[in-house]
Amino acid sequence: MQELRFDGRVVVVTGAGAGLGRAYALLFASRGASVIVNDLGSSRHGDGSNTKSADTVVQEIRQNGGKAVANYDSVLDGAKIIKTAIDTFGRIDVVINNAGILRDVSFAKMTDAQWDVIHSVHLKGSMKTTQAAWPYFIKQKYGRVIFTSSNSGLYGNFGQSNYSSAKLGLVGLANTLAIEGASKNIYTNVIVPTAASRLTEDILPPGESILSISR
Repeated sequence: MQELRFDGRVVVVTGAGAGLGRAYALLFASRGASVIVNDLGSSRHGDGSNTKSADTVVQEIRQNGGKAVANYDSVLDGAKIIKTAIDTFGRIDVVINNAGILRDVSFAKMTDAQWDVIHSVHLKGSMKTTQAAWPYFIKQKYGRVIFTSSNSGLYGNFGQSNYSSAKLGLVGLANTLAIEGASKNIYTNVIVPTAASRLTEDILPPGESILSISR
């Protein structure tokens, strides 16, 4: 089977400093894409920030002969992330919405702040980043968007009413964008990965992950 290539394409991967995001960034780069490695360098709860995570992945890509640049903006500032792609590589072709955090707590104890921050990052952040790229997709009559949902979004999980509702919201958003973008050669999809990563390292029992990604 012929390898799927992305030569000449520019790809944004949010939350690409570790785990699945890192794996996506490395794969796209190995297939010829120029990659924007976006990561705040925060904890899985969204606390703190540093540039090391994104910089390390960029260095790894470049050492392997690929093209990449780091971006440290929040997904809520999606326009800045896309601007990095345009300023550096002159275009944007693919957006992989992967960034996420957790604030698990039972529904009875859920505060507005715990609800809002999860919806802000997962749902609104994905919207803001994708919306910033959308005009470029329309103009060039090409665009690809991936949203990252989860089993919690599809089936629910104790202590994750904020997370699961945001993740299922992404499915609705993706379905609508698939309809709106179809005539313009803009394709949108949702993936539901299971992996041992920064978000799940102390949730998944040993041996139950489908894919283990080292940080």
